Amino acid sequence: MHLYTLKPAEGSRRRHVRVGRGIGSGLGKTCGRGIKGSGARKSPNVRPGFEGGQMPLKIRLPKFGFYSPKSDITAEVLLNDLNRIEGDVVDMASLLKARLITKKIKYVKIVLSKVPNLTRKLEVKGLGITRGAKAAIEAAGGTVEVAQYSLDAAARREKSQKRSAAKKQMLQDKLAATGIVKPAKKDKADKAEKAAKNK
Repeated sequence: MHLYTLKPAEGSRRRHVRVGRGIGSGLGKTCGRGIKGSGARKSPNVRPGFEGGQMPLKIRLPKFGFYSPKSDITAEVLLNDLNRIEGDVVDMASLLKARLITKKIKYVKIVLSKVPNLTRKLEVKGLGITRGAKAAIEAAGGTVEVAQYSLDAAARREKSQKRSAAKKQMLQDKLAATGIVKPAKKDKADKAEKAAKNK
């Protein structure tokens, strides 16, 4: 074998089509681009998904809400399932040991069962919990230490509600002070003067 005998595999390199070399080639004159229009130009500047003014596919298709990446690492645990946990402390490690959650789960919320049947005194640490589940655990003599991420989320939600209420109140006060102000009508003299300036 010599270097001058090496060549690409059959069909791996296709010869590029030479356009604009006479009408006999079938790709002369307009070079297969049709007649005029943005597609015939060198740089048509058409955004992705544009269909020439036709309603694009991304708008024609129905929409189905949204996907939250956090849902993959979040789990809910029923209150009655806590009876399967060994020991009196309920945290991420004990839930994982009882196979109530998987290893990829990072956020857990304890929710109230349809028929609450908690028969043990438990100590919940570092988990999210609903009001009903918290009341049921405390009624059974247990204690609840809510996770910090749940407290932070509640604080953000409260802050957002206060900000919205303050903005709404400000708009109401402004409307009460000034009333509904309609734009002043322009008379014919002003219109004629403006038209004369434009000329």
